Amino acid sequence: MRRTPRLILIAVCVLAAGTGCGSDKGDPVAAPTFGTVVSPSAAPESAVPSPARSSARPSPAAPSWPSPADCVSYDPNNLTVQYEAGIHQVMDGSKVVARVHGGPGEVMGDQALALAQRYKRHCFTGRGNGREDANAYVFDYWRDPSGKRTTIAGEDDACSSYDRGNLQVNDMGGGQGWRVKDDDNVLHLFDDESDARAGRLVLAKYGRICRIGNPPDDDQDYLTYGK
Repeated sequence: MRRTPRLILIAVCVLAAGTGCGSDKGDPVAAPTFGTVVSPSAAPESAVPSPARSSARPSPAAPSWPSPADCVSYDPNNLTVQYEAGIHQVMDGSKVVARVHGGPGEVMGDQALALAQRYKRHCFTGRGNGREDANAYVFDYWRDPSGKRTTIAGEDDACSSYDRGNLQVNDMGGGQGWRVKDDDNVLHLFDDESDARAGRLVLAKYGRICRIGNPPDDDQDYLTYGK
């Protein structure tokens, strides 16, 4: 009859599930860990998302400029203007930085020079598009400000405002290309959707679009820039 208390003690220890009872050799028993315990009502372990690992790479940020870039880099301190056969060319040595159509007595050349001096790179979307009126589908923009604050003659008349939070990319249909617009205000034409979305990326940085040169309907070289 003296064995009965020991059997009762063992049963109590089993029911207590590790509350500190000793083994039959008198050694202490470690308390259980509950890090992987799932309650019966919880979802299966395979359905529970794993915590993010500290070594995981973040998602890449959206590009802030069109990529790959098609740009001409130049020295804004080394620019000159050349005129020949109705074309004003802004040059960095023998490198053509910009071209704009206009007569020999018109201000397009000086306007283009003043614009180019403000930056260090002249970039393009849509060059080599292969359309008959190709110049109408080339969108140009400027990067890397030089710090020069030049004056562009007649700049206020060359610029128009738009809502950069309301820019839309539309297929014009019939193979006529794409366009970026602010409601009924068409800002520029593009050869395809990829070019149009690249142009929208640039236009979304500004609130005014400015043009130097003749309208694109004449399919002549002209310059655009944002403010």
